[in-house]
Amino acid sequence: MSKYPTLASVGVTDPEEIDRYSLQTVNNVDVLRIVYRRQEGELLSESKKLRFGRSERYQRAERGSQVPEVVHEVSPVVTRLMAELDSIVAAKHSRDRKLEIIEEELRRLEEEAAHRLAYIRTLIKEVS
Repeated sequence: MSKYPTLASVGVTDPEEIDRYSLQTVNNVDVLRIVYRRQEGELLSESKKLRFGRSERYQRAERGSQVPEVVHEVSPVVTRLMAELDSIVAAKHSRDRKLEIIEEELRRLEEEAAHRLAYIRTLIKEVS
């Protein structure tokens, strides 16, 4: 048994349904988003987010400073899961599919931005 979790141990039950993944870092927390390919009208979630804290490591400061420098490192768990995801996703994506993914991500971003803007506008109306 490996000391690192596998996709199955973090709740991914059917790796064949994985379409893509992304990794973002927010405030020293790595957010791994796994996106599934779902059929229209399916009730299962379209994506799953996993959060992993980054570890802190102190290293000697450069050029004579006495204050050690803090370095935040990606968790080996994230690295292991990404390697597993790479092996699943790599075979599925052609150039055309990558373009579809980019267009879909852009559409989702525009939709999220529109919702946020509408919300902010309602807040402004409440204050005015």
